[in-house]
Amino acid sequence: MSEIVVALGVAGGDTAVRWAVQRAETTNSSVRLVHVVDTQLGIGERATAETRQAVFESAEHIVAAALLTAQATTPGVRVHTQATGGNSVEIYEQLSFEAELLVIAGEWRSAEHRGRRSVVAQRIAAASRCPVAVIPDLDLSGRAGVVVGVDGSAASTAALRFGASEAARLGEPLIAVHAWDVAILGGGEFGYGIAYVSNDGFEDAAAALVDEALAPIRETYPDLLVQPVLVANDPVQALVEASAAAKLLVVGSTGRSALARFLLGSVSLGLLSDVAVPTVVIR
Repeated sequence: MSEIVVALGVAGGDTAVRWAVQRAETTNSSVRLVHVVDTQLGIGERATAETRQAVFESAEHIVAAALLTAQATTPGVRVHTQATGGNSVEIYEQLSFEAELLVIAGEWRSAEHRGRRSVVAQRIAAASRCPVAVIPDLDLSGRAGVVVGVDGSAASTAALRFGASEAARLGEPLIAVHAWDVAILGGGEFGYGIAYVSNDGFEDAAAALVDEALAPIRETYPDLLVQPVLVANDPVQALVEASAAAKLLVVGSTGRSALARFLLGSVSLGLLSDVAVPTVVIR
């Protein structure tokens, strides 16, 4: 049985827990609820024994509360719990080797440490060896569609396959978004060339790229409603706008070098900096 790992944070994560167990129910997966007391962020060897005990007792309470949420949401899903200490990035990376999906609560750290929370969550996503879903605390009622960023890369192809599978499972339309920034492609970011760049050639190339990317998806899912979206805009902004009313956003992120292991691509990084929709990053 495949497993979905949920990275719990001190600010809770009930929405992420519910999202994970509901998905597990439809994919016949188990769920592992994990809270890591990150010794890299202040609870180190210099902390008193009383402080360490209190922090680890808090971790146990967080996991126990998440378990109650999971059981109340989908009683039939097998749920395991784990509270431990160490380097959170390394621990979640190790868990991701065997996981089907790593789910991170959008409120992974407390509100007063929002910036640090964002950076650590991004590092966890970058190090993961399986797809990562970042789930913000949002009401998805009335939303529709699975949005996927398409750019012709191998990571984008994997993201498109994942997104199509999710759209088919959820009974939602698949919205394939391809964006190109004319200013950057034409040299406008450096103050030259943009006046001589025509958008027509980019649009024709974009249409051909998206048609080619969607061909195997349409063959695999003949009943799936597929909506291509081509837009001349910054890719991050285009995906944010396209997913404003969506149930899910899926993007690919490249890089597996020693440095890239701790980094995300510019688009996925931009999207995870302020998550406004459940977002899955495929690496």
